[in-house]
Amino acid sequence: MTMPRWTMPVTLAVGWVLMSCGPAPAGESRDLHLNYRSDVDQSEQPYRLFVPSTYDERQAWPLVLALHGTGGDENTLFDVYRTGALLRAAEKLGVLVASPRGGPAGPTEYRGIGEHDVLAVLRDVRRQYRVDATRIYLTGHSMGGTGSAYLALHHPDVFAAAAPLAAAYSFPWLARNARPVPFLWIGGANDASFYLRGVMVGVERMLKFGAPASLELLPGEGHQGPVKDFERIFDWLLKQRRDPHPKSYVFDIDTPLHGQAFWTSAVALSTPGQMASIEGEALSKHELGLRVRNVDVLELTPDPAVFDSEAPLRVLVDGTQVWHDALAAGKTLRLARQDHGWQARLEARRTAPPGYRSHPVADAPEALDMLGTEKRLANWFTDAMRRATGAEIALYSPIYYRGLPLPQGTVDMVDIIHCSRPFNQCLVTLDLSGQDLVDILEDNLRSLDSYRAMGVDLPGAGRLVQVSGMKYAFDLRRPVGKRIVEVDLKLDRVYHVVLEGQVVERGTMLLAGRFKKLDYHTTDIPLSLALYGSAASQKRIIAPREGRVRDLSGSTP
Repeated sequence: MTMPRWTMPVTLAVGWVLMSCGPAPAGESRDLHLNYRSDVDQSEQPYRLFVPSTYDERQAWPLVLALHGTGGDENTLFDVYRTGALLRAAEKLGVLVASPRGGPAGPTEYRGIGEHDVLAVLRDVRRQYRVDATRIYLTGHSMGGTGSAYLALHHPDVFAAAAPLAAAYSFPWLARNARPVPFLWIGGANDASFYLRGVMVGVERMLKFGAPASLELLPGEGHQGPVKDFERIFDWLLKQRRDPHPKSYVFDIDTPLHGQAFWTSAVALSTPGQMASIEGEALSKHELGLRVRNVDVLELTPDPAVFDSEAPLRVLVDGTQVWHDALAAGKTLRLARQDHGWQARLEARRTAPPGYRSHPVADAPEALDMLGTEKRLANWFTDAMRRATGAEIALYSPIYYRGLPLPQGTVDMVDIIHCSRPFNQCLVTLDLSGQDLVDILEDNLRSLDSYRAMGVDLPGAGRLVQVSGMKYAFDLRRPVGKRIVEVDLKLDRVYHVVLEGQVVERGTMLLAGRFKKLDYHTTDIPLSLALYGSAASQKRIIAPREGRVRDLSGSTP
């Protein structure tokens, strides 16, 4: 894979965007340090909110959710980058700005509990301030830039536009969801190449599907460059407005956790671990068409602004009529795929969003973590990677690991998201000889004792490569380059191998001089989808230690 050549600056395409004691006094802005009570654990979670001096509750106001980067908190974007620049831009342009912490202390990547925190802050601000539902925006820096893309692509019916700044990657498997959400990606032309490559692959795919996406690379700027001009960023965001009543949409779904948007909610997938999609179209005010892929159960709640709620509604799924009757007030239509076709029935409409842990996937008799020489959680990861791709061997590096243990008992989709942080790119496959694999293992053992975890990494982070489909033993007392003492590989045989995408994009595993030289294939299967598919098919997640990685010296750092 080669990196596209760009002329700087570059624009790929031009897109078509509460807690309080009462409204701010006329002529006075507010910079508020607020809290809301989390329904996850009943803790008080902080966020920061700026209210411009022009705020008037008699009209609806635009709101920007600004997400901080790794190691930051709700104060970072307000105070650190060009001190006060964000507040000055918000005051000048007249926009509410909220910055969540992103969940409990630690980098959540705005996934799982971090995503829940952002959406809870949005609800809290909307509860006490008058927010224009068609002008809710996302921006953020670094991890926050990646998080703003993640949220916008999973909730295209909520956000009017997103401006990710110095993002790390771009979730290309969800690129079609950007069609109703304009994106302005901004990076520094001198930023690390893996940031630029991680964004470009998603932008190119968005453009392929006709999404309104733009990419700007700022000449002479590095990772901090994109946060220097909040006024321009806010000005672009404010020009975008969400269509509150679209007459058609396409929504790609990776898991039922993110299955709801527009008129439909995917309740169950036909084959968990594979992408699903729902395409909806208003054929008339009395006729609705759906095209469904890899969904077994869905709920339909037609928009009364698009369809005549007083008359019978004809519903077609893949061209076949499945319903022709009125939908009673407060009801939703539940559609379930049967051997003979779709079964439809009315059910009471949910009045509240699903709870935090509302998508159980499997059961774990024991908790799995990333500790030890042979890491049980990594055993499950690598087995799932092989299952998803058909590879013979999987390698996984826990470097920069920031995940949580997989809990004992019921495993929810959010647990799968939490345990796999921070990375979530598409898996890659390639062919390597047994000798290639030994060289790679040796290269990572070479620097094992000199690896220093970042301050935000969690126990278990390091360079010790974890495996599936093979076993190896090492002795750190032996000379560098000769530390592998046992391996069950044929050195002259070629094996089909799967790696996490960050390995080839970011060099998160040492490759014995092969970085950027490997001939690999990028799948459409992100790590999270491979884990979800494995958990859903297994039902019981069991990953014992099997002697896959053994330290004969007893001195693994």
